[in-house]
Amino acid sequence: MQVEQEWVLEPGDMLYLPPLWAHDGVAEDGPCMTASIGLRSPHRDELARALLARLADEGADPGPIFRDAGQAAMGAGAAIPAELQSFALAAAAHALQRPDALHRALGEWLSEPKPQVWFDGAAGPLPGADATLVLDRRTRMLHDDRYVYINGEAHRLAAADRRLLAMLADGRQLLPRWRGRLSPAAAALIQEWWDAGWVRSDDR
Repeated sequence: MQVEQEWVLEPGDMLYLPPLWAHDGVAEDGPCMTASIGLRSPHRDELARALLARLADEGADPGPIFRDAGQAAMGAGAAIPAELQSFALAAAAHALQRPDALHRALGEWLSEPKPQVWFDGAAGPLPGADATLVLDRRTRMLHDDRYVYINGEAHRLAAADRRLLAMLADGRQLLPRWRGRLSPAAAALIQEWWDAGWVRSDDR
């Protein structure tokens, strides 16, 4: 491998490396500390497997049962009937024709923490309404036009609550004036997230 460019970084500098660019970092002038942040895009098949697994696990209406009362006797005992193959294809197609379920599965998957991430529960009671709350640094929170997603959970809320919690997801903080406008249902969610350690006060 031939070096094409060389950079010397000072404290506080950041180097961006585009995808598929190799690099070799060497510390100069004694000990140093660096932090690497990687952004990974899913492969198509990886994303398809994740979404299909979530759709299969969500426990929706199982639909009709395959029936073969009119099935002619098979000449080969181990052969899979064509009618069963068609039924299976139709079942898969039906699952994929639910855009709301697909969107929800995507949001849950994208917001799910890595397996090695865990949360400490709340150290005390939820602060009063005059306190600003922030997302724990390990919390993943996203939103779309129907749901808010946090750490692998999807919550469908009234439009006003969804807009307020979308601001929490975007800015990673919930100001007192926003907390005061939450409905009791949304406030109860904040309490649950606090108890789980997903949300913290801004002085911690």
